Amino acid sequence: MNRGAGDASLREARWSCEIPSRIDRVDGICREMRQRLEAHRLSGLCFDMELLAREFLNNAILHGNSGQARKKVRLEMSFGRRWIRLQITDQGEGFSWRRRLRTLPGEEEDGGRGIGIGLLYSDRIRFSRKGNQVTLWRKRQTGKE
Repeated sequence: MNRGAGDASLREARWSCEIPSRIDRVDGICREMRQRLEAHRLSGLCFDMELLAREFLNNAILHGNSGQARKKVRLEMSFGRRWIRLQITDQGEGFSWRRRLRTLPGEEEDGGRGIGIGLLYSDRIRFSRKGNQVTLWRKRQTGKE
């Protein structure tokens, strides 16, 4: 296989951005993420990755940083041979993610579905001890896109 200078697999194995805690910034981040996934020939994972990013960015903004625009949210996405890693960090106090893992919400509840979405759409999920950072891994599924 000829890998020229324009081959996305040789460019940008990592991408990160930092935004103010404003919900209106999430769409632009998700568009940028989709473009980068497509550049890496991973368009088949765009829905899953965008859903994960959108859910955890919204939670970081609304709950982690309490919607305070002066606080920042950081998103990092990296590409490995087998995995895509998505990491979202806020400047909030964190939350008791261990308790949330034990008591996922029922169908009738309006909120609290972030961890459930993370468990369904990622292959692995990990929170920082404090609970203000989530890392999600998704298999690349090379050849299935």
